[in-house]
Amino acid sequence: MNQSKTGLNDSFYKWIDDVRRSKRKLPELHEKLEYYKVKLIGYHGISYDQIGSGTSNKNGDENLLYWIDKINQVEDEIEINNEVLRKYENFKNSLKDELKIILDSHIERSNVLVILEELGLKRSSYNQKKEEVIRLWLVYDNKGFSQN
Repeated sequence: MNQSKTGLNDSFYKWIDDVRRSKRKLPELHEKLEYYKVKLIGYHGISYDQIGSGTSNKNGDENLLYWIDKINQVEDEIEINNEVLRKYENFKNSLKDELKIILDSHIERSNVLVILEELGLKRSSYNQKKEEVIRLWLVYDNKGFSQN
């Protein structure tokens, strides 16, 4: 049952891509969030004089809402990426140490020869263990869907 990167294992490889993307995007998103927060702090809000005079600064209010909306969007993206990484960590923690190394090698795109040497495996044993990781993930993923 040696599957390629297509077919039954598509969801596993998509998930691996999602984990890689989340690891890459999180620092960028945190940087963007800090930038938006600085912009929001630097925003000139309504002064007491404007409140008393009955005039409103509609354009200023729209700018304030713009930055608050941007912050909310980035926070939502951060939460989505954190959820992907939490699922990855939970799954990884359920694996034996040898399988954890194989999973991490997939995520980090490590050289297979280095992993084979580190684990003292032959290529066929490595492929069997990789298939075991994929099977365990498919069970884990399906169990997660049934709980929702």
